[in-house]
Amino acid sequence: MNRRTLGLFLLTTFLIVLISGLVMYFFPFQKNMASMHTVFALLFSMWIVFHIINNKTPLFRYLKGQNFKGIKKYLSPLVAAFFVILAVGLYYNLPYLSGIYNFGNSLRNSQLGKTEQTFDYEIINLDKTKNHQNIRIEIEKGEAFKHPLFVVWVEDKHGKYVETLYVSRVISSSTFDFGKKVDGKWQADIVRRPESLPYWSHKRGIKAVDGLYMPLNNAQDLDAVTGATPTGNSLILTNSKAIDEQGYSILLELNQSFDWNDYYSKTKFPDDQIYSGSGQVGQPSLIYKTEINPNDDNNNGYYLMRLIGHGHHSGQDGKIYTDLSNITTAKNIAQRIIVHVRQP
Repeated sequence: MNRRTLGLFLLTTFLIVLISGLVMYFFPFQKNMASMHTVFALLFSMWIVFHIINNKTPLFRYLKGQNFKGIKKYLSPLVAAFFVILAVGLYYNLPYLSGIYNFGNSLRNSQLGKTEQTFDYEIINLDKTKNHQNIRIEIEKGEAFKHPLFVVWVEDKHGKYVETLYVSRVISSSTFDFGKKVDGKWQADIVRRPESLPYWSHKRGIKAVDGLYMPLNNAQDLDAVTGATPTGNSLILTNSKAIDEQGYSILLELNQSFDWNDYYSKTKFPDDQIYSGSGQVGQPSLIYKTEINPNDDNNNGYYLMRLIGHGHHSGQDGKIYTDLSNITTAKNIAQRIIVHVRQP
């Protein structure tokens, strides 16, 4: 095909594909626009094939890097690698790359008066689940979510602690990344937080050397179930070998610092050295629970966790307090918590 004619075809189809693509990105879906974009994209692809055929000799020379020196000689594989990485990142919906699509999607939805939630999940795959995973805990963050601490554990049908399924790393070690300031800079250090997850820690019933029930220095019983603290929607993959076929319960306790309200304020308990001393407190921990019946096939192994109470505001005991009238925004840390149990 004549190069000039082919060039005109390429330029025309490219402009139509470009304009229709921008319209589809910034404005709500229109079938006629999508149809035009698709057809001209196919035509553009066909003209590109003709262009490659007409110019195969110089193109292959460019690809091979002939007559080039230095970095220019490797330009072709570098460019190819860049676009392959970009394509893979978009395919697997990596956060920063998917943000481009999500922005356009939000813009189009706003013009239609719609909202859309995205459910990008952080997967926490614990070491002991590499060969067998039978419990999945799905945590959908709520509007008040600001990196709370979590723990998940199993109790028998009589309410006796059996084992921990997952615990945030900073809790199992009591080592916080922003533990202390040295010369104006934060450094990791041990910080004891008995008020963070008191119901679980007392249920676990193991005292550290300082007399607190909170674990210290990576306790052995928690080593295999310690994971990163979720920063958003999360899916925790774990398992339990101590599951009772007659029934058991799975509980989750969470706590978030600095979420004070009118009742749980900075000055509410001035004589409480833990609550008034650390400055990292707020509303007390919340406890969620679901009862598992392995013989119940009605729910296909999916169980919705429900809020049953809160822990002591400064961790002085391991009681569960069912009065939630003074709990406000903390109820919106988690929008939904679902447990999926896969029977062996």
